[in-house]
Amino acid sequence: MTTTAMKEKIKELFKMLSRADQLELLRELNSSITNDNPVVRLNELCQTLYGENLRFGISNVGDQLNPVIKAELTTPWGFFEAFGQNQRLAKTKAAEVALEAVKKISQDSFFEI
Repeated sequence: MTTTAMKEKIKELFKMLSRADQLELLRELNSSITNDNPVVRLNELCQTLYGENLRFGISNVGDQLNPVIKAELTTPWGFFEAFGQNQRLAKTKAAEVALEAVKKISQDSFFEI
């Protein structure tokens, strides 16, 4: 199978996914090729400002056929939770929410994110 044929097959299969699954797959693919990992960025920020590491709590709230992983993130500025089909996605989503929260906080304070 040629590269062009494989690309077309991938596009065809991608179109068959639900919109939510498409977005989740794109997020997962993007996080694997981007150096800007929100979990790493958030952990570095937390260590720099507070001298602490992030703390995640992970639990499976789905069933065996439809796994849904819940990530609970505790930071010095709040508690955040997110859901995903695997631990990495759930942690990434929770870190993204926490980064947005700290950006909002930083708008009213002296430090820049």
